[in-house]
Amino acid sequence: MAKKSLYTKKLGDIVARHAQPSSIGRYHVISGEAQKWTVVSEGNIRPVKAFATQREAVKFAKDTASKITGEVIIHERTGQIKNKISFPL
Repeated sequence: MAKKSLYTKKLGDIVARHAQPSSIGRYHVISGEAQKWTVVSEGNIRPVKAFATQREAVKFAKDTASKITGEVIIHERTGQIKNKISFPL
């Protein structure tokens, strides 16, 4: 008697979802040098890009994070977190 396969499409979908990278791209919008706003990828020291205004920096970070499973963390000039925006897969 042959063994019955336990594999189903539903099980395959679950396995595939959990096999994807678990870390998400987090981009911090922070006040930088010379009154500029910078976008820094979490875990990095160097900014990805610098902008004259916070609005420009937030737009760039949102555009970047929306292409992946990402999150934008916007900071006040004091360093405190002002807002978080998540982009699910």
